[in-house]
Amino acid sequence: MPIGPIIRAMKCNRMRFALIILEIAITLAIVTNAVNMILDERQKMTRKSGFDDLNLISVGYQPFAPEFQEQSYVEGLVQSDMRALRAIPGVKAVTTTYFLPWQGGGSSGTWKTEGYNDKFQAQLYATRGQLIDTLGVRLSQGRGFDENDTPVDPNVPTSVTIISRALAKKLWGDANPIGRVITNGEGGTPRTVIGIIEEFYNPYAWNIGEFVLFTPGRSYDTSGAVFLVRTDPGAVASVVSQIEPRLLAVNRGRVFNMRTVEQQKDAFFSAGKVVIVAMTGIIIVLVFITALGIVGITSLAVSERTRQIGTRRALGATGGDILTHFLTENWIVTTIGLVLGVMATYALNFALVSQLTDVKMPWYLVGIGMALLWIIGVIATLPPAFRAASVSPAIATRSV
Repeated sequence: MPIGPIIRAMKCNRMRFALIILEIAITLAIVTNAVNMILDERQKMTRKSGFDDLNLISVGYQPFAPEFQEQSYVEGLVQSDMRALRAIPGVKAVTTTYFLPWQGGGSSGTWKTEGYNDKFQAQLYATRGQLIDTLGVRLSQGRGFDENDTPVDPNVPTSVTIISRALAKKLWGDANPIGRVITNGEGGTPRTVIGIIEEFYNPYAWNIGEFVLFTPGRSYDTSGAVFLVRTDPGAVASVVSQIEPRLLAVNRGRVFNMRTVEQQKDAFFSAGKVVIVAMTGIIIVLVFITALGIVGITSLAVSERTRQIGTRRALGATGGDILTHFLTENWIVTTIGLVLGVMATYALNFALVSQLTDVKMPWYLVGIGMALLWIIGVIATLPPAFRAASVSPAIATRSV
């Protein structure tokens, strides 16, 4: 079918078609960026931490009894608490640490080491107890901490550290990291690497989610303590019910707070779930409005041209010719809208990357969005186009 006459006919209603072209362009830009954000959030939610998340419990306490004012008392109490926790049926391992998987933050610092020219940022957590067994991680090189690694004097800094494989790779590439020394940003507090955790991820700012230093230190004082407890599979509920009574039996002068790592993970991703729901709603509304707009524009064109369609039918045009006319008209409008939409998509993504997120728009997502909007345009055009194709040639002679 010649496109020229169709374009000339469209020029008679420029504003009408301009609005639907703009609507298609805006829909493509917003929908593709919304889908991109949804995919990014889902990828974050499915990323593995490397830990036994399903069977981890965080247990903290705040004291109110006067005996907690003595650090020497707290030292002995923490050891008693860990023994009480390990004695609970279903408990596999216990450590005391301020590290909590999926907390979305924590403790970090600036460090430097020989072999890496710049200072670097990494997470830092003190721990005492069965760190490796509690997290359920694999120690691929070196050894874990033992009790002798924790200085007797709490004012003496620790001299050894266990780091993540990703951090070792960043600092020394494929070279053996065991025996390397890491200092603070000023070159003090040297710590020798004695072990490598194969997999570690805890979401953190500054893109350091995979970088960590664990040290054998105290994550407790006279203001309270935090324990991380790992249970046998499926034993979390029964262990949670027994933790507070067991610890109260050791000392009743404190209050406890507990949460599973799964609960912490759900809380961390709660904002992401809201984003997914909101973006999904926006996509549905925009696509529906765009499809409705195409139906409306085509229906209006059919109503206005009914006698013209009848005349064409009387001159020999088939129903298929009429159907092709409106589908071609839609294809032209949709294509122009999508071309503008591609430019708007990348412009919007550039603005989002500059201000809100670091997720760039993949080209294939734009291609899929264009294909889907083409299909939606055709589907939305079909009902009024079929109605136009069914116009009788006799319509041309009515009211004459």
